[in-house]
Amino acid sequence: MKNINKILILMLTVIAFASCETDNVVAVVNPEAEKGTLTFVLNKPMYANFTYVLEEANRGETMETLTTSQPDYGFTAAVTYFVEISFNENMSSSVTLASSAQGETVPINVRDMNMGFFNLYGGNMPNPSTATDIYVRLRAVISSSTPSPLDPTPTVKPLFSNVIKINVLPYFVPNLMPFHQVEQLFPYYIIGYGGDNAWNNSLSGLGTSLMPMSVIEGDHYNIEGQGTFVFTSYFEASRSFKLVGEISNWNIQWGNDGGNGINNPVHNIGGSSNFQVPADGYYTITLNTIDNILSIEAITISPTLFSNMGVVGTINDWGGSPDIAMTPYQAVNNHVWFAEVTLTADDEVKFRYNSDWANNWGATTFPWGIATAGGANIKPTRAGAYMVFFNDLDGTYSFIRR
Repeated sequence: MKNINKILILMLTVIAFASCETDNVVAVVNPEAEKGTLTFVLNKPMYANFTYVLEEANRGETMETLTTSQPDYGFTAAVTYFVEISFNENMSSSVTLASSAQGETVPINVRDMNMGFFNLYGGNMPNPSTATDIYVRLRAVISSSTPSPLDPTPTVKPLFSNVIKINVLPYFVPNLMPFHQVEQLFPYYIIGYGGDNAWNNSLSGLGTSLMPMSVIEGDHYNIEGQGTFVFTSYFEASRSFKLVGEISNWNIQWGNDGGNGINNPVHNIGGSSNFQVPADGYYTITLNTIDNILSIEAITISPTLFSNMGVVGTINDWGGSPDIAMTPYQAVNNHVWFAEVTLTADDEVKFRYNSDWANNWGATTFPWGIATAGGANIKPTRAGAYMVFFNDLDGTYSFIRR
């Protein structure tokens, strides 16, 4: 019996020691991955020697599925692959397609490749279109990893595959147009500004967590809903935020590189820091989603502060019953308001302060627009439940279907 007890004690000691060792095991990163010099293989597609003919009727189909293998990080990681294309083999002036994937097979959507051509041409596609050689590579991104036991939280830089050449005949896409001529817009959303509980990237986070950027006047948007979006408001230096391009998708985002701030915006870089303004004040965020150019600039204004805002219209008999009260987005110097409103196709609405017509705003476009003081009634083109946003600084508004 004593011998059995000794054996059991020895076994438990070994197990405990092994457990402690396991707790301290840390993946060691390939130094080339840390430096960003590591490459990986993008396989040549089967039809690379032929011409891919893109047709608008097939815009939802898969043009090609690229295959690769995970870069040799020194450990297994969850990798997101982005497709980059360029007219030049050195990948200068490249654009990133909307297609991305986690895993070693990366499908390319017909529409996404065609819009890649649109962006490479700067919005001025030749008409008729011509078959053109383009160069393709993958960018591999992971959020973070551990390079050594002495440095527990490093960031691994994005890595790039080899470049392959394919020939593509795109379909023609018209040049830029006003926002109200686009079938569907795809703005970015500000997320996180409300604090620790304001990082809810889902439909339920609209308003409290997600705030859409707004449109501007002029020919700034393409047929795919990309273009220039803005957001002007008061920002506190104690709060931070990011921009996300799709609700419920963190892969498409803007953040700041090298720590919180607004000095070094980066696009689709896993593990990027948050935006944080250097001083309290009014700022305008401007994002061109075609060219992927972002700026956050301080502005000097002294606007009127409204203590409340409401939605009025046929939904309440134009004031026969109380206006639908809108919720302020910020506690300090608020100018952005939101409310949930259910509309029919026959409804008409406006925004107004203090349930009085002395300060009211309206316009003729839906679901996006720029309202003016005393402007026209806003007429929905589609019934449904909407989260409605209104910015009293510039009159911009949006109706986002829940």
